[in-house]
Amino acid sequence: MSRQTHAFVAVAAILSIFAAPPPALAQTPAPANDVVVANVEGTPIYRSAVLRAFSGLPPKITEKGIEAIYATLLERMIQQQLLVINGRKNNLAADPQVKSRLKELEDVVIGEVYLNRLIEKDITPGFLEKQYAAFLKENPPTEQIHARHILLKTETDAKNVIGHIAAGKKFEDAAREFSTGPSAANGGDLGFFKRTDMVKAFSDAAFAMRDGEISKTPVKTRFGWHVIQVVERKIEKAPSFEQVKPQLMRRAGRNVAIKIMERLVDGAKVERFTFEGKPLPKLPIAKKR
Repeated sequence: MSRQTHAFVAVAAILSIFAAPPPALAQTPAPANDVVVANVEGTPIYRSAVLRAFSGLPPKITEKGIEAIYATLLERMIQQQLLVINGRKNNLAADPQVKSRLKELEDVVIGEVYLNRLIEKDITPGFLEKQYAAFLKENPPTEQIHARHILLKTETDAKNVIGHIAAGKKFEDAAREFSTGPSAANGGDLGFFKRTDMVKAFSDAAFAMRDGEISKTPVKTRFGWHVIQVVERKIEKAPSFEQVKPQLMRRAGRNVAIKIMERLVDGAKVERFTFEGKPLPKLPIAKKR
């Protein structure tokens, strides 16, 4: 591969980071209420195209929101559209390399659409509801407590703080005055947490206490010595079906796709060869469960 080709590949890779199929290629009809966000040599780029491009970006980018990346994303799409316009002006639509790439893309799309339709057939009415019931069994409601704590360096310091509180000092005031932990400024407030959210010694002590109770003896963890106050407790509500439906769809889609692919391979005549082109031994037939 020449240096020039390497340079071209590098530029294409940079552009592809933000570019979904451009409007001129995608030919996706714009919704009636769509908004034109750019005009490139007379060719409009619609807001819906920007949203499609945004949804195809890595999660580490999309989690920041479209506002954070909109200007850069739009500029990349404008550049991509200019490449398309000028490529067509140079008659690349009839170029053998373009036709070959389009055939490869067509094969990929056909395979994806076929698989999606098979998945839709397998995910029958009531399937996701059964998956939701299984999800609830796997993720039962868990107890949470709302607590405050005061973190001290020594057991003696912790016992002294317990004495101050017993003498009438408010827990929150004692936390602000004596605690060495990051929650000191908030009166030691830790908010609600599950048993597994804290180190074992702390959780064991806190979850054994009653609402409103303050620990009578200091609790030792690797962070130091704690004085704990339990404010209240609750049982975490299970998420609704609609809340977890996207997650269930993704998981069900993956599982169904795996089974479909296994069925297709089992029912097909497939010959396998080594990297050098020599025949590979046939794979053992898995026993049906």
